[in-house]
Amino acid sequence: MEKILNKERLIEKLSEANVRSVARLITLIENEDPLSEEILKKVWKKTGKSYIIGITGPPGAGKSTIVDSLAKFLVGKGKKVGVLAVDPTSPFSGGAVLGDRLRMTGAQSSGIFIRSVASRGHLGGLAATTRLLINAVELLGNDYTIVETVGAGQGDVEIVKISDTTIVVEVPGLGDEVQAQKAGILEIGDILVVNKSDRPGSDRLARELQMMLSLGDKKDWESPIVPTTATTSEGIDELWGEIKKHQGYLGKGKFKDNRLEKLKYELENQISQKLFTKKIVEIGDEEMTKISKDILNRKIDPFTAVDNIIKD
Repeated sequence: MEKILNKERLIEKLSEANVRSVARLITLIENEDPLSEEILKKVWKKTGKSYIIGITGPPGAGKSTIVDSLAKFLVGKGKKVGVLAVDPTSPFSGGAVLGDRLRMTGAQSSGIFIRSVASRGHLGGLAATTRLLINAVELLGNDYTIVETVGAGQGDVEIVKISDTTIVVEVPGLGDEVQAQKAGILEIGDILVVNKSDRPGSDRLARELQMMLSLGDKKDWESPIVPTTATTSEGIDELWGEIKKHQGYLGKGKFKDNRLEKLKYELENQISQKLFTKKIVEIGDEEMTKISKDILNRKIDPFTAVDNIIKD
């Protein structure tokens, strides 16, 4: 009975955009508590109203500093902002290593909601539950929700499946950046940022990025390259200008189509995850061990074993 009362109280507080209640819901989602699903069902209509800016790039590019500067800039423009920072996972607690949140002290002092969440080994630079976590943050009534990825490098491309505008941050001095990244991460950027542009080599990096873009397929939207020095907020107003241009380019038509595609992707993920969990529970640990032993002893191949499980 107590759990039911708590749930109803939490839903009531979430409807009032209560910060502590949003933080509680995020914890429930992170822990994959079944209660989180029940709550999200009740508040679903209040989600999906913020514009999502995804920020990714290699480790050390200054992503957190850009998020900090951009978030403060938006607040200065009268916008309400929430930040979701996907951090590396602690090998001891399984939770987030709070480096990102520590580097965003300026945004925190501006009253911006910032939450660090753990990737928990999920590939692509995000946590498996990131979409649902964004929905939780949106309950605060944000105009913009900024999502920063863990910074895993070239595999850090899943951000494009959840964000409306994807920003890829590069920085001079990391070696042959373009060659190392061109097979993946750079192609997803709606906007490319050369951060720490006061460093030697920044002009060269910008030229290399421009050359790489010119070799790619022609698109309706040509990704601009914006130099920034986020520690001094230099270039943040230009970055905001490009975000607004991309938001305008999407308009209502492209924006809605993109959101639809992303929701279909999320729906497929949720269906596959639920079917997987349901099947594992149905089979049970004992039967799974028996099948695994048969595969180990070459009595059956894994492909036939999986086909048999799915058919049952």
